Amino acid sequence: MNLRHLETFKTVAELSSFSKAADVLGVSKGLVSRHIRALESELACRLFFRTTRSVVLTEPGKELFGAAQQIDAISHKAAQSINMLTQDGYGYIRFTAPDALGPIIAETALPAFSKGNPNIHIELDFTTDIKDVEFGESDVALRSQKALPDNLVARDIGALKDILVCSPSLFEKHEIRSSSDLLTAPCLKSSFDTSWNNWTLHSGNGQSVQLTAKGQYSSSSYEGLIALAAGGLGVACIPLALVEKNLSDGSLMRVLPDWFASQHQLHLVYTHQRFYPKKLREFIDAVVAWRNANSIWFIT
Repeated sequence: MNLRHLETFKTVAELSSFSKAADVLGVSKGLVSRHIRALESELACRLFFRTTRSVVLTEPGKELFGAAQQIDAISHKAAQSINMLTQDGYGYIRFTAPDALGPIIAETALPAFSKGNPNIHIELDFTTDIKDVEFGESDVALRSQKALPDNLVARDIGALKDILVCSPSLFEKHEIRSSSDLLTAPCLKSSFDTSWNNWTLHSGNGQSVQLTAKGQYSSSSYEGLIALAAGGLGVACIPLALVEKNLSDGSLMRVLPDWFASQHQLHLVYTHQRFYPKKLREFIDAVVAWRNANSIWFIT
């Protein structure tokens, strides 16, 4: 059923006049008549009793008019709901981030966003799968992938600063005073992405050194690498953001403090849209504000 024809029918029924309906709709009386005839032909019934003085609904016409009113109410409700979702601070934000960084963002960035957007529901998913954004399962993602599908926007927020850490007890056994000392020290390896075991270290005075981490122990997560390092089992190359607490409580110490590495160029990833909902814009701004407030965690 043609919805435009249905709208014409509803207007005629409300005004009990083809002429008045034509004026309200801004069309000719002839077009109004053609819309009604098309509906009557499609439904195989008469919708109006027409005389020179009145236009009255038939029994099928009354049934259709009731349905048209319901459709109109649903349409208005849907438009109102969508407007609330996109403009008025309602609805959901589905955010995904790596499981190492996600909890930090949840603790430090989301409270401020929630305070300014009390009616927004936040769904968190800590994973590294880029498809969750591409196929609409998440609204925005924090990712470090270098290659992204064409339908996604990647807003660069900077490269995480990785530092070398170990336990105080390991440092007593293997004093590491220069980058060359790492060649004989036990190092901890990533089994999640073996390319992360190729460390490119940069010093504050512009020097660079490349080496491959070698050691007996590996882990698929940063949480595991931190635990292994705290247990005195090797030197780990870890984002500063993840080990600040360990450095503060003394369970880890920084090795070669003038040197750093970077494995992760972070992006906020979301689908390309003609119109971005206000809630999404404000959420992205909140994550960028979190990054700026913690600039020490990033390479500048």
